[in-house]
Amino acid sequence: MSNLLYAEDDRDCRELFAFALRQNGHAVFEALNGAQAVQIVREEPIDLAILDARMPMMTGYEAARILAREKPDLPIVFFSARGLHREIKMAFASSPMVIDYLVKPISPLDFVSRVNHILEECRIRGIDAVRTENMSKELLIQW
Repeated sequence: MSNLLYAEDDRDCRELFAFALRQNGHAVFEALNGAQAVQIVREEPIDLAILDARMPMMTGYEAARILAREKPDLPIVFFSARGLHREIKMAFASSPMVIDYLVKPISPLDFVSRVNHILEECRIRGIDAVRTENMSKELLIQW
């Protein structure tokens, strides 16, 4: 299916969701922090980057800024336990390639379904349309 990057510093969380994505046919490259995420994207043909917001060495926000400069056609999804309005705004502001913000907890099945939907929507409608729709939806929610 697709080559996905999943950057998450919590090992249990990373292993669980990476396993679920692999079970659905995706190739998953795992990173422990934002610096590793950037390095993987430089070396591998990644179709979608999934970043935790807060990681050691380099945050997801910092990684998203670098990825937007180096791979301007790579869609980025944030996947974080922090669903505060300001966190979501920071994620979308970090890069024009951030197309969605998913909040934990979420079941592995729902997570895989959402990732598949995002990939399909990007293919059909384009990254900009998906970003605009999701950003509007997320930022209209008042926390």
